[in-house]
Amino acid sequence: MDEYVKQQINENTSLKTRLEEIDVFTRERLSTSTGTHRINGIPEIIRVPVVFHVLYHTPDQNIPMATIELLIAALNRDFNKRNFDTTNTPSAFKPYAAAMDFEFKLATMDPHGAATNGVIRKYTPINYWMSDDKMKFSSSYGDDAWDSKSYLNIWLCNMRDVLGYSAFPGSDPLRDGIVLSFEDIFKARGTSRTRNDFRTLVHEAGHWVNLYHIWGEDYCGDDRVDDTPRQSSYTPGCPSGVRISCSSTSPGDMYMNYMDFTDDVCMNMFTMGQRRRARVLFEPGGPRNSILSSKGLNTSTIEAAPLPDFYPKWLHVKVYPNPASSIINLYFEYDERWMGRQMQILDISGKVVMSKVINSKIEAIDVSRLSAGIYFIRAEKEEEKFHAKFVRL
Repeated sequence: MDEYVKQQINENTSLKTRLEEIDVFTRERLSTSTGTHRINGIPEIIRVPVVFHVLYHTPDQNIPMATIELLIAALNRDFNKRNFDTTNTPSAFKPYAAAMDFEFKLATMDPHGAATNGVIRKYTPINYWMSDDKMKFSSSYGDDAWDSKSYLNIWLCNMRDVLGYSAFPGSDPLRDGIVLSFEDIFKARGTSRTRNDFRTLVHEAGHWVNLYHIWGEDYCGDDRVDDTPRQSSYTPGCPSGVRISCSSTSPGDMYMNYMDFTDDVCMNMFTMGQRRRARVLFEPGGPRNSILSSKGLNTSTIEAAPLPDFYPKWLHVKVYPNPASSIINLYFEYDERWMGRQMQILDISGKVVMSKVINSKIEAIDVSRLSAGIYFIRAEKEEEKFHAKFVRL
């Protein structure tokens, strides 16, 4: 179990019980199912409505629709065994390689029944995020999930600690979905276009359908899939040939599986066992079954309301007028987190001559009592410091 899920269990002990219940459900259904096609009436192709939440801090992070479409294409390519590099799958593993038979599509109807293109674009004052789910809530300058019973939510944002992570089935519905870092997207955009890009997203989508890491989160651990050989740990880089890390009787490590950590160019397969495990989630009683009745791909007769552009005209605190004779204005409109913080004005010697709590998006400061000269303004919050210089006439 990865670190993100462990942290979620620490914060919500009932999640462990829920995950165990889903594991029991999965084992029971797998024990009564055979074959690789229809199981208990679920469609052969499982269609998943997708909504992307693009949280941008700078204009270049507001990624174009063409890139969103490439992300969707990558999911459909690899989940359906349409990747050209299936030829690189070792002969020992070719009999196990399988198409998962999922179709990921941008949502065409939002939770309120209005038309949508499946993409929410939102300016955020947050420079970077950590894997603590804050990007999933408007209250922390992220964006709230659409109903996770009907949509796969994917947040695109600037991550500091990981390239991506995903919630497992059974997680808090408000947190359910995938987070992908701009770093992974920009890395793919910045290189020559190949069909191997965006496999971090493919890997995380594997978690979303209840697939564990190939090494089972432990030394020679169990990923709960019968046709994936046990291996000691994750595989970095881009290996080749046969690697045996656990049992000498196995055909070797399946490091080319999407649920390992190998480089994108070396990933090329899911297995029939992974396919069966993922698809039982969508059976009646399964934690993803409601996706099958989602209206997210319906055609809406309600036109989507045009969204205003909330991108600020500046990204830093603006001081105006400068020079000033009586009043200076500090514009904090782009980031309300400055409210309640203390600011100070210092003279050229470094002496504090004025202190004030910021309580307005446009803070007006009376400097008429200050002597003519050069002054400095400073304030701090979380990870950001504000320093500015102004001249008192």
